[in-house]
Amino acid sequence: MPTTEAIIKVENVDLWYDFGKPMEVHALKGINLSIKKGDYVAFFGPSGCGKTTLLYAITGIDRFQNGRVLINDKDISNFNKQELAYFRQTDIGIVFQQFNLVASLTVLQNVALPMVFRGFRSAVANVEAAKLIKRLNLEKFSARFPFELSGGQQQRVAIARAIANDPPVIVADEPLGNLDSENAINVLEFLKELNEKDGRTIIMVTHEAWSLRDVKTIFYVKDGVIIGESNTQAEGGVRKSLEDHLGETLLDGGKEATKKGTEGTGEGGGGGSAPTVEQMSAHILSNFLLRGYSTEELDRFEEILNKRFKNELTRNRFYNMIHKSFENGGVGLWKDKATRITDYIESVLEKRRNIMEVCRHLEENPEIPLFDEVIEIRNWLLSDDESKTRLDHPQLKALDQAVADRLRKFITRDEFELVVERNLDLFGVGLTSHRAHIISEKLEVLLENNQIPEEKKITEDIKKDSVKSSSDINLPTSINTDIKKEDSLENKNVVILDKDKT
Repeated sequence: MPTTEAIIKVENVDLWYDFGKPMEVHALKGINLSIKKGDYVAFFGPSGCGKTTLLYAITGIDRFQNGRVLINDKDISNFNKQELAYFRQTDIGIVFQQFNLVASLTVLQNVALPMVFRGFRSAVANVEAAKLIKRLNLEKFSARFPFELSGGQQQRVAIARAIANDPPVIVADEPLGNLDSENAINVLEFLKELNEKDGRTIIMVTHEAWSLRDVKTIFYVKDGVIIGESNTQAEGGVRKSLEDHLGETLLDGGKEATKKGTEGTGEGGGGGSAPTVEQMSAHILSNFLLRGYSTEELDRFEEILNKRFKNELTRNRFYNMIHKSFENGGVGLWKDKATRITDYIESVLEKRRNIMEVCRHLEENPEIPLFDEVIEIRNWLLSDDESKTRLDHPQLKALDQAVADRLRKFITRDEFELVVERNLDLFGVGLTSHRAHIISEKLEVLLENNQIPEEKKITEDIKKDSVKSSSDINLPTSINTDIKKEDSLENKNVVILDKDKT
């Protein structure tokens, strides 16, 4: 149990990146918090909210402009670089998401390294390192190099290295971010052991609710501010704390939003009501799939697609409607194009059903991990996006975090799009605003009944830009192909503009 003694105090801390420059970012805003000795703490919030920056401020990695940080009554605010380096060797152990092991050193040498830096003889450091390696069941890997280990094994080595000098405080920056579910659970078990058996103070940065299972104190971070604090033991456990502090945003938002989105809307959303989610999805996909078509044809396709989303049309009936000539109430698509679009729409519907199932599970248990689901959704979002070939590992991880945050309703649609556009050094994905907008719209198409869109209406700007925006979208090869000459002969009312041919 944590004592009443505060081992860490953060007082009125402000931190800016690029301070005084046109692109300055106010990352931390008047942070005040106190962490008791022996506590297990989490900084919890969506991607880009400032939780990692707060951790870096506490460890002295990032220097803040205002306020002060006291650890064991030592004010690190005025430490020089040499004093900070010694402080991180003795008072605090750091576990990074990217492991940061020295590639040219063996497992034993990596774990012994902090002790050597502190002045221990190599022989003594190696003996103590071997003890730590044994404790983490890594003895048979002690002579291996990091590249010969799995991600889970590398993270355990990183933890052993972090506790090598027996620091009273261990901080972990998204320690589960590069691990599968089995290894993530193993790391959580060891962090729990370090807290309960060793009495170490643990501070973990995370955006995944399920990883909070052993945490005793949660600090909720948003936009560089601490917006709440909960004691999970006093408030009936982690789940109850999350329910109390996140409320509808996390658990009941989907139900309530669906109710609000459907009240007072009739066929076609008339009477001035806000558009339903199905109508928004149909509008977005219409512009995705029918680039270069006339406004009348887009509207007709949107109307038919909306009926398919509401299950008023079967798959076969939908195909027949979009294949039928425009004069006879259809869209007039050539049969191969109608087939490809029908297959694509069915894949969207299937993924929407999968997400609905995920959201139902989240409402029942907000702590469940979403590793596989998030990766599947991310791959689909990028499947017809030209930027996928340029995304490196940090970008993919940032996008995965943003998708998970949106699924859990930690962030809004606009906030998701902002994260996808934001630069990597600001914890974003780093895509262009145009690509970020496309990916955001595609995700909203999948979310369907799990929330209403933040917009209250479809703007005229979207209508006006429909042809332009859709022409920039690279659809899957099975859909984005040439329309054969006989298509234009069969359906003379359809004018196709293919940018690859012009």
